[in-house]
Amino acid sequence: MRTFGCDLLTALKLTLELLLSPVGLTACGLTLLTIAVSWRPQRLALRLLTYVCTLIFITASMPLTANIALGTLEQKATQEKICPPPPPASLLVVLAGGINGNPMSDTDASALKAASLRRLLSAVALAQQVPDSTLLISGGWGRSVREADLMGALAKQLGFPASRIELDTKSRTTFQTAENIRARVSQVPSGRRYLVTSADHMPRAMMAFKHENVSICAWPVDYEALALQPLDMLTPQISALEKSTRVVHELMGMLYYRLIKFQ
Repeated sequence: MRTFGCDLLTALKLTLELLLSPVGLTACGLTLLTIAVSWRPQRLALRLLTYVCTLIFITASMPLTANIALGTLEQKATQEKICPPPPPASLLVVLAGGINGNPMSDTDASALKAASLRRLLSAVALAQQVPDSTLLISGGWGRSVREADLMGALAKQLGFPASRIELDTKSRTTFQTAENIRARVSQVPSGRRYLVTSADHMPRAMMAFKHENVSICAWPVDYEALALQPLDMLTPQISALEKSTRVVHELMGMLYYRLIKFQ
């Protein structure tokens, strides 16, 4: 009974902390504003604007909806993973996922954003199990040091042979990667080409490669959709808002491909 009481107090403490965070306070404020404009006579346009803004923010910052949306993208990536594990001499194409600041040396792996780190670590772990495999790391963001430079240096620090690492430091977008490395990927038999990127990013990445007529196996990593406890599911959180933002980014990217890039 005492343990149950402690667990309940801990859960209530965490919930209170989330409600008092900037995201939680904003959600509460918008809820109160919605009640206020509904209680007192206001112009219809003002009421509708308040309702829409409140609904969008709370829905986007709620872990329940954010994880469902992210999970839908990740499930699509899983469905595209139809190839068996990479055979010997495979080419593993790794897409960068962002960089922070302006690192002055390629040994500053801390400048890589979380997505870049997770993709690289997963790719190296996979490549180390595949004899004679090659890592082709693509990422052109950065000034003097690019994403691919940082990721390549980290792969070497992790013990992967430098002779089996290739870098594409010119591609700044997923679509550019598909265009720029098409010739290199085409040199490898189709059953030995693998694309490594975050699961939520995989559907859009596969669209880009298919548009370039590049047959490549999807190998999604970095799954982040979570099964949450009841109290966490409905409490607005900054992590959920970040996930929702990524979902919107991917959906807008796919829509941009279909309506503009592929025309």
